[in-house]
Amino acid sequence: MKVVIIGAGPAGLLLAHRLLARSPDYEVFLYEQRSDLRLQRSDQRAFVISLTERGQQILKAVDGLWAAVKQEGIAIRKTGFYNKKLGQWQAFQRTSDPEQFSLLINRNNLCRALIDELEKRAYPNVHLVFNTSCLEVNLRTHQIKLATKDDRPFEQSYDLLVGADGVHSVVKTAMLRQPGFDFRQSYFDSVWKVVHISQPPDFSSDTSYFFRHSIPPTHPGAGPTQLTGAAIPELNNQLCLLMFWKQASHLTQGNPPGIQTVSDLQRSVFEQWLPGVQLDDTAAQTFLDQRPSSILETRCNRYHDEAGQAVLVGDAAHAMSSSLAQGCQAAFADVVALDECLQESNNDLKVALAHYSARQVKEGHAIADLNRLLSPQAKWLSLLFGGAMALQGKLSQRFPNWFSPTPATLVAKTTLPYATIFARFKPWMALIQWSNKKSLAKRELT
Repeated sequence: MKVVIIGAGPAGLLLAHRLLARSPDYEVFLYEQRSDLRLQRSDQRAFVISLTERGQQILKAVDGLWAAVKQEGIAIRKTGFYNKKLGQWQAFQRTSDPEQFSLLINRNNLCRALIDELEKRAYPNVHLVFNTSCLEVNLRTHQIKLATKDDRPFEQSYDLLVGADGVHSVVKTAMLRQPGFDFRQSYFDSVWKVVHISQPPDFSSDTSYFFRHSIPPTHPGAGPTQLTGAAIPELNNQLCLLMFWKQASHLTQGNPPGIQTVSDLQRSVFEQWLPGVQLDDTAAQTFLDQRPSSILETRCNRYHDEAGQAVLVGDAAHAMSSSLAQGCQAAFADVVALDECLQESNNDLKVALAHYSARQVKEGHAIADLNRLLSPQAKWLSLLFGGAMALQGKLSQRFPNWFSPTPATLVAKTTLPYATIFARFKPWMALIQWSNKKSLAKRELT
């Protein structure tokens, strides 16, 4: 079977590994529009991915893959917050189990590890092609049009087409023209930026540091802007500094309110946002010049096209916010499901692809809902829900047979399906959804 995968990101590369490790009957073509990451210098826009229990177990299922990935990341066992009263950072152990941790890994390093392992295994029937863009998909003829970096066009046929090409998927665009395919997208009123800096001497490499700050309004009538973020350890004594702030996605404003110069940013980070953390002039200017990225949520009513023998995985199927750090792991789960459906159906694509959609659409919707609904917008409900979940967490530790862990804990520390987690807390989710809609309507009136 000729499998063409558009996008050699983590999901596309993992799918190639699973198919080729399972059977020599697959011929896999991976097309990636970017150049080989192993030949690139550091990418300032590359972000850090968190691999918790579910992501780790998926990688362990392919012999040797987890060991290769693990050495490219940092094991995180503590969470750090700044204590204003004490005037210092404090770290708290996430779990008493020494074998349980989150692996934080730069996305580019994850891809490099997966590419290296793919080449080491020397599969004769894999073709990894960089600097090649997918221009058009013809689902009727099972042909795709591609072009190399120097604009040389060519065509490729397929038996199975996999869109692992992200939010703006060309494969999904082709599926949008098919009858019965429903797609929706919405933007969050937040944006984000990332910069990589040297790790301060008093920061530990096994701790992720989180911060939250309210920026005063910059003009009369405006409310404060909430800025949140994290300083995440990377290899070679580096920190990945992620910042999120409220901003309508269509605005061109490039930085948090009140930040216009290098010194503005350096002072705010050092004195208020991440006390003690210093940005040198180069890092600060890189941050200022960087265009902020929007946060997009997408939903599809199915992840496949039967006649076109095409399927979507990862962000191409279900883009979501990063609040629960599940984007990559949800994409990995898609890959596992697709591989298992192909195996169980003996490569009967009509059966396999329909089964895949039936299995994963509810998962994609559930994790997107959990991402959005675990943060109530109304202050009263935020306090109520936060208190209830704090009590739930304590009770589940003391009486594990009687009380479930919190949704966030189940997502991060178990492999329980997202849809099962959502169903377990459905009354809370319904209440938060109702409240958030009321809050949105109130803001629109004002």
